[in-house]
Amino acid sequence: MIAVVVLITGGRPVRLRTVPSTVGLIIKLALGIALIVLAAVEWRRRNRARHPPAWMARLDTMSPWAAAVIAAIMQPWTLVAAAAVTAAQARLSSVGDYLALASFCLLATSSFIVLELYAAFVPAASTQLAALRNWLDVHGNEVIIIVCLVVGAWLTGQSIRLLAIAGAGDG
Repeated sequence: MIAVVVLITGGRPVRLRTVPSTVGLIIKLALGIALIVLAAVEWRRRNRARHPPAWMARLDTMSPWAAAVIAAIMQPWTLVAAAAVTAAQARLSSVGDYLALASFCLLATSSFIVLELYAAFVPAASTQLAALRNWLDVHGNEVIIIVCLVVGAWLTGQSIRLLAIAGAGDG
């Protein structure tokens, strides 16, 4: 998603006080509010017992294509969209800027591959990974709430600030 945005914008940020800039800020504001609302919903559900979906039991026996489709569907699309809007506002003027963005994308997407390789090459580590999975099963809601609140507040605050600056320039 980020690569597509960078290709479309050519690495140049949308200019402030233009229609695309204002639309991008409104989208970013809406995404920030959506994340805050998601955190509130998760907060209300925090004491309910969590049951894994039925398809999780079949995950080990699925074809790679079916697993890939599920992986694409289960992405945190609100966060992906927020990253894309943020990338549209990025000023990529040097090779280092592009390298930093590519490094971030690789780091973000490779974490699961690293865990799988770790489990494959260090079989004794599977108990440590199971402990991590158990911890996430117990504390997953809290992690979701904190991440959604922090990212939502940041997106909302940044969008409001930039919309106010753009509005002040019009007056």
